[in-house]
Amino acid sequence: MKKRNLFVSIIALFTLSGCDFIDNILARFKQPQKQEETSENEEQKKEENKEQEQDPPIPKTKIGEFYGGVVEGDTYTGYEFSKSQSDIERPRTGVGELNIYAFNDFHGSIVETEDEVGLKYLATFFKDKSKKQNTLILDQGDTWQGSFESNYQYGSLVQDVFNYAGVSMRTVGNHDFDWGLNKLESIINRKIDDDYIPTLASNVFDYANGVNGHNQQKQYGKEYAIFSMDNGLKVGVVGVIGKSQITSISSQLVQDICFTDHIKKVQEISDFLRVYKGCDVIIASTHESSGNLYDSTLSNISNVSHKRYADLVLSGHAHYKQEYTTNGTKFVQWDSNGQSTGLITLKYDFANNKVVDDDTEVNTYYPNYIKTYYPTIDPTIEKMVDDYLAETNPAAEEILSSNFIGYWSSTSLGYLMSEAIFYTVKNMGFSADFAVCNYARISFNSEVFTYRDLYKCFPFDNQVILMDVSSPNSCSSISANETYREDTSIELIAGNEYKVAVIDYLALHQNESRQYNYFPDATNIYVLSDSNEEPLIYRNILKDYLKNNPVKTFNSSDYNSSNPHCL
Repeated sequence: MKKRNLFVSIIALFTLSGCDFIDNILARFKQPQKQEETSENEEQKKEENKEQEQDPPIPKTKIGEFYGGVVEGDTYTGYEFSKSQSDIERPRTGVGELNIYAFNDFHGSIVETEDEVGLKYLATFFKDKSKKQNTLILDQGDTWQGSFESNYQYGSLVQDVFNYAGVSMRTVGNHDFDWGLNKLESIINRKIDDDYIPTLASNVFDYANGVNGHNQQKQYGKEYAIFSMDNGLKVGVVGVIGKSQITSISSQLVQDICFTDHIKKVQEISDFLRVYKGCDVIIASTHESSGNLYDSTLSNISNVSHKRYADLVLSGHAHYKQEYTTNGTKFVQWDSNGQSTGLITLKYDFANNKVVDDDTEVNTYYPNYIKTYYPTIDPTIEKMVDDYLAETNPAAEEILSSNFIGYWSSTSLGYLMSEAIFYTVKNMGFSADFAVCNYARISFNSEVFTYRDLYKCFPFDNQVILMDVSSPNSCSSISANETYREDTSIELIAGNEYKVAVIDYLALHQNESRQYNYFPDATNIYVLSDSNEEPLIYRNILKDYLKNNPVKTFNSSDYNSSNPHCL
């Protein structure tokens, strides 16, 4: 076992100062100049200066069904796209229709199951819809991480297939950071020829020395996207992640970034897009639960644009369908893992310059509908997925145990993981009073447990840390999670010192102020390593534990708080 430096000492308490926001949003924008009579030379000079101040021409690269590219500006960096390589004239009267297909929290659900539609069918559905006029396909984050197949090559297949299918844009989610910042930057830049999926991360900023910075981190996503549609509608999209979700990521992976206030960021960029980019419709694409947003100020009227901050708010993170309406604005989210997706149809009154709220329609599509009405999978998508699965299936289908009994809740699976961690530590010659893990990602109900099942239950790359703790906070964290002890006489008493084996997400957990709040007093911190001095991943610990006990029966009824070994 090798002692490790874990980026920062766990007993150093970071204090996160408040993110700086602009007190007066108008100060960030160029103000229109008052027109005055000028001489011919002065007029010419004025026109030359005006040309120099304009944004540089947008490269007309074809992105999915759109043409356009990145716009670098003094105020914000974004994308501007059009369905045509030439300008589309905006009507002055009539009603325009905008169709937005949206999904969230796909979590790399490549393989079709009874409840999950799978990548082939969902991408075929989107491929068909992307060809329709006045249509956008928007992804609200947590797209790649969550299955053996997707994690095997860090989400590359999912990104490539959705790219081919014509997904218009995506917003970053908290689990998009689980492989580290370098991997995130790499995957969002994946291309098929010159085609890629634009990514938004409007409120991802720099962070250093306990202070939020002032620079939006555009390498992980730009701040806005503008789409000029076939019917002349100009649609602005702002993509944000909930600011508190910095606490939902292993802290050592995000020491260089922060998430600023997502509500203020949407408001700020909405004003910019309405006033200075002439957008008719504003969509807030958020990786934040609709339930946490519908009573926010996003549906309010701005004092700057005199229009709503958002005409539609799309959400993610909660993993189940949510739909609310506030001040005429729809707040919508769908189920995770491809268990549902949906369509929002907005009607825009060109004469009165507003969305007709009463005519907004929301439709939800479940797997059976998609598989019934789109039974013929796109041949390119089918080949992309099948070729990939031919490589991953042998490992994914490895049977780890055939002796699982009963229904395994996410909690009972968490106790099983803690048991595996405890005896792995013991067999390596180290002592621990407790082994601590949190609950599994999903439940399980089958006798046969495969490597694919293990990945779905525990998709994270959490390492295991040995450390000493004694404080009331640490004792509370031990009792609040799925904890295993071999010696049932050991009781949790604040002030007593304990040796614990705990996954790094919990051991290094920080609150929004960047203070270590689960185990703030930890000392003698070690990372459990294998024979090659590589950190042990908790998922592999359970894999080996199951394979090393081939005849052991694992009954879910033994893994709950009624078992004295389980706290």
